[in-house]
Amino acid sequence: MTDVLIVWKLDRLGRNLSYLVTPVDNLSENGVGFKVIAGQGTNIDTATSSGKLIFGIFAALAKM
Repeated sequence: MTDVLIVWKLDRLGRNLSYLVTPVDNLSENGVGFKVIAGQGTNIDTATSSGKLIFGIFAALAKM
């Protein structure tokens, strides 16, 4: 992945995690990572394997 969408806070891209799942999935399908740099969710960086794992866990919880 060479491109990464960086957001200041997680709520800048969507109101809650369930609204973020689809856009972040679309980004990853197109080879674009996703990273949060401040606030809650600062450990989310889908360009890394640990960030993908964390986002996947959050996405699974959001769907429940």
